[in-house]
Amino acid sequence: MIRRFVLASAILIAAGSAAPAMASTATSNLTVQANVIAGCTISTNPMSFGNYDPIGSHLFTDLEASGTVTTTCSNGLSASITLGQGGNADGGSTNDNPLRRLSNNASTPAFLDYRLYQNPGRSVVWGNSTNSDAEIQGTGSAQDITIYGTIPGGQTASAGSYSDTVVATVTF
Repeated sequence: MIRRFVLASAILIAAGSAAPAMASTATSNLTVQANVIAGCTISTNPMSFGNYDPIGSHLFTDLEASGTVTTTCSNGLSASITLGQGGNADGGSTNDNPLRRLSNNASTPAFLDYRLYQNPGRSVVWGNSTNSDAEIQGTGSAQDITIYGTIPGGQTASAGSYSDTVVATVTF
């Protein structure tokens, strides 16, 4: 029994005095990065005034309609939306105060004046310059902005279908 005790004690002493195995480590920091680019997209929905009756209901009353321009801009990005003068602008039209006209596209065209505005009261002209643009702040999601239109009453236009094309631009 003493032998066993001595042997067990010797094993325990040998095990306790043996150097433990040590693992070595080293570290480094990994830098991860990305660049978010500034960007915007723009699209439009048509504006349809419907029927204009120059000798009846619109002899003294304007015809009103609305359309939509949709933009999606990077979150926090400031941008502006301009509307061009249209393809049938009247003489004297400027980017600040466009004199837009619908045309019947006939060989001898007839025209129908109209206006585009930024507000429902139709008092803020929407033009094609920094003086007449609409300012927006990007959210990263689609934003619908209403375009308010008016065909002034009392115009003597020939019967037919009238149209115009206005370029909508987002600048960021």
